[in-house]
Amino acid sequence: GLLVACSSALYLPTVSDTERSGVSNEDLNKGRALYINRCGSCHNLHLPEQYSQAKWMKEMPVMEKKAKISTEETKLITHYLLARCKPE
Repeated sequence: GLLVACSSALYLPTVSDTERSGVSNEDLNKGRALYINRCGSCHNLHLPEQYSQAKWMKEMPVMEKKAKISTEETKLITHYLLARCKPE
């Protein structure tokens, strides 16, 4: 699969992402920053659209424990990933 070493390939949240996800632009941007800084510190990042919602929802609790990220951080990262995930 496609791996992203450079964070610039990750989408920047837009108004339509906010409307579609029901999550504020501020929170989507926080999730993006956390994804880059917390997840990208250990491994290459996957584009949100590479995986379905089900796949992200399965992976995030596992990574929360592994990476020792807080529940709040996990929530923000998950919102960011799901705003542009692959349709089921």
